[in-house]
Amino acid sequence: MAKIVLDPNVMVDNKSKKQDFDQELAGLFLSSSKLDGKLREAIIFYRTNQSAQAEKICDQILAINSQHASTIYLLGLIAFRKNQPQKATKLVRRAIEFDDAQPLFHKSLAAILQHLGQLQESINAYQQLLSITPNDHSIWNDIGHLFRLQGQTDEAYSHFQKSIVILPDYPAFYNLGLLLQEQGQTEESIVCYKKSVAINPNFAQAYNNLGNAFQEIGQYNEACSYYQKAIQVNPRYFEAEANLGVVCMKMEKLNQAIEHFQRALQLNPKSSETYNNLGLVLQKQGEIEKATCCFRRALIMNADFPEAYTNLGSILLEEGEIDKSIILYNRAINIDPNHFEAFFNLGSAQHRQGDFKQALQSYQRALSIDSDDAKAHSHYSMTLLTIGRFFEGWKHHEWRWKKAEFESENKRTFPQPLWDGSSLTDRSILVWLEQGIGDQIMFASLLPKLQQQACQVFVETGKRLIPIFQRSYTGIDFVPAQNPPDSLLFNSSIDFQCPIASLPQWLLPDEESFPKYQAYLKACPQKTKILREKYQKISGEKLLIGVSWKSTNDSAGKLKSASLANWELVLSQEDFFFISLQYGDIKREIEEFTQQTGIQVYYDEEINSLESLDDFAAQVAALDLIISTSNTAVHVAGALGKPVWTLLNYVPSWRWMIDRTDSPWYPSMVLFRQKCIGDWDSVFQSVHHSLKKCFQI
Repeated sequence: MAKIVLDPNVMVDNKSKKQDFDQELAGLFLSSSKLDGKLREAIIFYRTNQSAQAEKICDQILAINSQHASTIYLLGLIAFRKNQPQKATKLVRRAIEFDDAQPLFHKSLAAILQHLGQLQESINAYQQLLSITPNDHSIWNDIGHLFRLQGQTDEAYSHFQKSIVILPDYPAFYNLGLLLQEQGQTEESIVCYKKSVAINPNFAQAYNNLGNAFQEIGQYNEACSYYQKAIQVNPRYFEAEANLGVVCMKMEKLNQAIEHFQRALQLNPKSSETYNNLGLVLQKQGEIEKATCCFRRALIMNADFPEAYTNLGSILLEEGEIDKSIILYNRAINIDPNHFEAFFNLGSAQHRQGDFKQALQSYQRALSIDSDDAKAHSHYSMTLLTIGRFFEGWKHHEWRWKKAEFESENKRTFPQPLWDGSSLTDRSILVWLEQGIGDQIMFASLLPKLQQQACQVFVETGKRLIPIFQRSYTGIDFVPAQNPPDSLLFNSSIDFQCPIASLPQWLLPDEESFPKYQAYLKACPQKTKILREKYQKISGEKLLIGVSWKSTNDSAGKLKSASLANWELVLSQEDFFFISLQYGDIKREIEEFTQQTGIQVYYDEEINSLESLDDFAAQVAALDLIISTSNTAVHVAGALGKPVWTLLNYVPSWRWMIDRTDSPWYPSMVLFRQKCIGDWDSVFQSVHHSLKKCFQI
């Protein structure tokens, strides 16, 4: 993440501060009497890092005058340099006892106390200094900074403002900007940072924080330009280089992000955060091995880095190493018990393991940390629906609309209020479709139930579904989806609107409420007849079985897909005629399978489900049995009421639930499940056995 850089002017070990101490010390000696020469000699040793010689001379001076404040003060500086801050504090306090009018003594005491983390004591020391030099703007600024560190924002604000009134200098504007940015007043902080760099055009930290501020409000181009200015001022500015990498990553300029992260690592090879961010970019680019190395490198640099454990765990989870990913998520949680991402990812891993009770607990913990996170609510809903807790699950399912990517891909805009489950007697409702074709077909099972409640139902749907929907549902007005939507759907006579996947929260509170009809879609009878006669002729009157083996779904397609090689045991049975229902360009895949095994799978080039779903429905209706992994084919078959055997991965989509061989969505469906993760062999053995048993082969 982009890092806000603190004002270096308030740090006790800042180079310019040490120079100030030395310059002010020189002034003190001018007022000394016969000890001037000795003290000057001690200071020369101090300035040339010969602390032992300086300390020896100071002891000689104090042997003559034990109350010589400047000498005691110098011993305090020597103690601080020797990493003895407690001793330094005592010595500087003693110097003040003998000479409380020296501003430098109070300023150094305040700085040392700040170094010790004694912020209120440091403030007290600065306030004593104000009684001596009330118009020193830098002191007001330093006190403001300490109040900011203590979270006393009002006091910090007033002190920064007082500093600016005395002298509008760049450090106070910068620190005021920090305060405002931390309070969420990003626009106001930008004004302050700009004033700071107007006074000091070489103030790299302010340019960096301008970049952070613009990044916060999503103005990434502006952020880039200010990070670049910071780097122009200071080419070795690690934070600005790393932050520039972060903003490039957010802008999807991944190659540039990698370049900046690599430069940042040249400047600071031990930055665990930068290794972590570089790993994220490489992961986005599909460079999984390199990303893994970066996350591991981050953990070598910082073994207590929860984000790196979580990110490494996510890679292992995607590679199927669920147990290992869970170990890493738990390590992240042990380090940071409020780490949202770790709990969220832990829930995902536990769900994929089939440990739904633990998954629910992890999601609940994540939501207790961030109750407004849409993805956590959505995943929580998936687990609830998987175990049949429909009433709760549908409520959390509505959070899908707060996921930006989902909304941008699915949201339709209409003027009607969303249906809230209220009575539809003498009312009309517009339903618009969302998600993939399979989801749309599945949720369309609720349209007859909705039709029983409303006086009129309008459905906006993709053109591919119009023919089969119009044939299947009488009394529903289907309107093709287009942009902008058909003006008919903006008619004020339509009372409500509802996305189709939101119907279940009002119509399916429990399993008993699912529709009980065997089929709700109707294929074209003429097309079906032609195709069945065609296939029977080609097959020699064999039993016609449609097969489909993969999904192209981005998130879960790999898990629920099986290769044709997995099907060999089933497809080798010569008593059946197997017809491909697989969508996409799969002709070559079938040919290669045939060359390797000698097994024929018929591919009808006249049917393209991606172009004509009505033709595809007729093809499915023409068959005796459909066997497929979870994809559009099983939804079409189930909606048509055709016998369909659905082959499922170990923990499949929520809709198929758990520990059952039937589906409440499709009464004609039988489910075949993996017994363990990735175990397709047992699934196909069960299918092979069932084919023999059902058809007495």
